[in-house]
Amino acid sequence: MRMVSLMLVLLLVFTFSCAAVYEGRKIDGLKVKQLNPGGTQVAKVEEFFGKPDKITKSPSGEDIYIYEYCAKNPRWWTISSLGAQKLEVTVKEGVVQTYKFTEEGKEAFLKD
Repeated sequence: MRMVSLMLVLLLVFTFSCAAVYEGRKIDGLKVKQLNPGGTQVAKVEEFFGKPDKITKSPSGEDIYIYEYCAKNPRWWTISSLGAQKLEVTVKEGVVQTYKFTEEGKEAFLKD
């Protein structure tokens, strides 16, 4: 009986330790393609992607809206990333100037 209980506990620990962890919101590539530098307003960006995870200032004074998504699968011996996305939208006077979208560290879309 003790052996069965021990096996059950180990099975439960292993099962829950392998659950995926998600940080941020997944970024829809189709919505990224709808961004139009020089034409899309900040309100539309926030409608598509929500509030940015972070807002920074460029050296030229433009706002950079940063959206990040990461799916991780924690293991007891390591943490391996399953998926990552990052969207950087440069905004000047409330209008999108440029954007850069990367998936898995590779550039997916870039518009200047």
